[in-house]
Amino acid sequence: MERATQPAPERPAALPHAELVREIRRRLAARQRRTIAIEGYRPAAVALLLREHEGATWVPFIVRPGAMRAHAGQIALPGGTRDECDDSFAACARRETHEELGVAPEQVDVLGMLDDVPTPTGFVITPVVAELRGDGTYRPSPDEVSAVFEAPLAAFADPALAEDMGEREHWGMRYRLRAYPFGEHRIWGATARVLEELHDLLRDHPP
Repeated sequence: MERATQPAPERPAALPHAELVREIRRRLAARQRRTIAIEGYRPAAVALLLREHEGATWVPFIVRPGAMRAHAGQIALPGGTRDECDDSFAACARRETHEELGVAPEQVDVLGMLDDVPTPTGFVITPVVAELRGDGTYRPSPDEVSAVFEAPLAAFADPALAEDMGEREHWGMRYRLRAYPFGEHRIWGATARVLEELHDLLRDHPP
């Protein structure tokens, strides 16, 4: 597994890992999240996994294989379409994390869920925020993952450091699309929007 070596920047969300996890769990439980249902769109879940590394909080990302029919070569959070076997979005996120990264479901401690994110590709994504227990050993599925890397959560705390890709509108929702550079990688689209929402939660409700 590749892990970028640049240090996590000092941002408001750069609390010690254990304290940050407690705060995120509390704030997610105290809010009313937005749910979205769009006819013809497929419900899906992604796992925003928070793992402790040298006292800071890091997030694993996957790179989709270039031969995939959809989202080829894109950087994403582990996740996929909710199946009939999934009794919840949390169960979907755990299953996809296991299938794509080889992480056992019991290592994924769900903290809560962020607002649903509709995408132009026909999905409504439910972001599941969870603490990832363990040493960060991944066994990625070659069919779904061409590479795994980790980046500090705090690297996405300041939108001013991102590439502004302009304002977009989808299903009456206006948002600003940004791309965050990290080493050789560029994290953008729905993945960046999910990370931004978590940081917005931390900024709007300081500890």
